[in-house]
Amino acid sequence: MLNYDVKAQTSVASLPKEKSSFPAAGEEQNTIRMLFNTFQGDAGAPRFLLATYAVPASGQSFDCHACAPTIGMATFVQNGQKWTIDSLSRAITPSGEWGKPPTDIQLVQIGPSRQALQIIDVGKQNGETTRLLQLLIPWNGTVNLGLERIIADGDLGSCDTKAGFLCYANHRTLAYGRSDNPDYYNLEFELSGTDLPISDESRSMRVRKVRGREIFSFENGKYVRIFRQGDVTAVELLAEKQKDHS
Repeated sequence: MLNYDVKAQTSVASLPKEKSSFPAAGEEQNTIRMLFNTFQGDAGAPRFLLATYAVPASGQSFDCHACAPTIGMATFVQNGQKWTIDSLSRAITPSGEWGKPPTDIQLVQIGPSRQALQIIDVGKQNGETTRLLQLLIPWNGTVNLGLERIIADGDLGSCDTKAGFLCYANHRTLAYGRSDNPDYYNLEFELSGTDLPISDESRSMRVRKVRGREIFSFENGKYVRIFRQGDVTAVELLAEKQKDHS
């Protein structure tokens, strides 16, 4: 990181505005900290992955529920005695809440010789817990948000059927499947569980069972859906409506 302060373990830089999140880090100086790092590859071609998170450096409060740090990532390759940048994106996506980054982060295999950084962003609000899967994928010198998918949603922590709050919980399991692309696996999601009624008009004290299947294929740096069958959850429909109006 540029102008890295060894004692504080931070760097300061101006990041591009992340338009999809409000409030968000960007268009001002940001304090950048390390989020995750690991070595990749084999001894013959060593690589190093570094993920960061950034919050505004202005000193203003950044501890609201919607205050999500900006995630960045870079990969480095060793050439002789030197390390050079192989891929870099300083501002990929907002992730986290209350000004804190996610903690569920790991390297995953998305192809025979391809890896991605997997982030599970857990959001909690008004008793509801939602888990969002984000895949950060190096691609042509940059790092893309290659997939963003809700993988769990539920209200079991504070539901009360007597008071009219339905108890529901659904989740998606992820499996890596065969693909026509020899470099990248397909992603196969299986949905199961219970969910809220989709329409307010049909709202009752009964939850509905949900079940579905999706397949995503890697195309031009991102995963795109190529197959969908079954139910759609209420939180997904709400997210799609908000996206259409943004």
